[in-house]
Amino acid sequence: MLTSDLVRARVRKGYVEPSYIQPADARFLELASSMVESFERHVGQPRRLLDAELKDVLGTGTAFMLHRGLAKLLRDRCEFDTEAQVAPAELRARVFAEAAASYRDPEKLRFERASVKRAVCESFELVEDDFERNLYADLRDEQVLKEFKKCEPEWLLRRYNVALAQAVVLRASSLQIKVRGETPARYRELFRRMKFFRLLHTVEVEEPGSYSIILDGPLSLFSSSQRYGIQMALFLPTLLHASEWSLEAEVLWGIKRKRVKFRLDEKSGLEPIGHSTGQWIPEEVAWFSEQFAKLKSDWDLSADTELIELGGQGVLIPDHVFVHRPSGFTVHMEILGFWRRGAVESRLKLLRDHGPGNMILALSKELKVDEEELPKFAGEVYVFRSTPVARDVLKLLGSMIDGPRGED
Repeated sequence: MLTSDLVRARVRKGYVEPSYIQPADARFLELASSMVESFERHVGQPRRLLDAELKDVLGTGTAFMLHRGLAKLLRDRCEFDTEAQVAPAELRARVFAEAAASYRDPEKLRFERASVKRAVCESFELVEDDFERNLYADLRDEQVLKEFKKCEPEWLLRRYNVALAQAVVLRASSLQIKVRGETPARYRELFRRMKFFRLLHTVEVEEPGSYSIILDGPLSLFSSSQRYGIQMALFLPTLLHASEWSLEAEVLWGIKRKRVKFRLDEKSGLEPIGHSTGQWIPEEVAWFSEQFAKLKSDWDLSADTELIELGGQGVLIPDHVFVHRPSGFTVHMEILGFWRRGAVESRLKLLRDHGPGNMILALSKELKVDEEELPKFAGEVYVFRSTPVARDVLKLLGSMIDGPRGED
């Protein structure tokens, strides 16, 4: 993403307006193509050579921030590493030791750099011509560009526009998203991505197939604001795959943190920068599924769940659905990790009033909630430490199949 000093935007009539570019503009395409080629040419070379060439491209004109922004996005696609035959830190330590010994030698009238260099190279079996390169190989400018993920110039320009919007979202104190007319699979992807990025959210059903989503912004929290802001910005590209959507944010902008607004919708010109993940499943959900399958129980487990509307006041997308093969009884399980105490209480109250009884709500112990103080609902509450334990959940499922059942 772009750092704050690279964000080209202005405030007009109370709204932040990023300076988007036209990805099809021939001038920008030529610039992007030239910069991509520069990075390609320097694979296997020290970073300082790449930086020196980019300095000529970046210039100091009115487009300086645009050029630097594109370079930043291309650097994010690079992997730099130290390339040395001998660990530079060990080599320098030996140089200092040899130099100190040479200074203390009473038989030597003056310090001889060449003799120190020769002695060090002999001790490491290093060719003298490679001495200087190995000595400073771990410094930033001397690190070698090991890999560059090539991209098309037009994609880079589209990525730049999205990065500008992400830089604004990063500073949001609240954010409202509206999505309409999507398939259940797309909604499933959208809501699961929110959970993957640990975004605190509430959902309201405006009409069948239309949802209003409120995200708590990083600047509305008391801690982890920078990390949380990055998570929210990383979520933005997922929204771009929807066909009909809108976003409005309250943003604290500039050094004085002036309160302004920011708007986006499907007509803003932002385009997806990656493939839609479709039936994406979080890593921890997939891991739990693997562990549960090893138990060889009477329950079938699936992560391919449907949306369950909660009385028009929210939506439930379970992380797992369990089906008891002998009876056909179904149990849904939702996992809540990085949520605030108040958000958990609101969620449980909503489930109490409108949720299915055949449900397990799994809560992270890090939330420090007291089960006795939370509103009761027809389902079960399961508190876990780091991740849900398959055997614990199986035991809970057994108690649900033996006891009073909720609705299927």
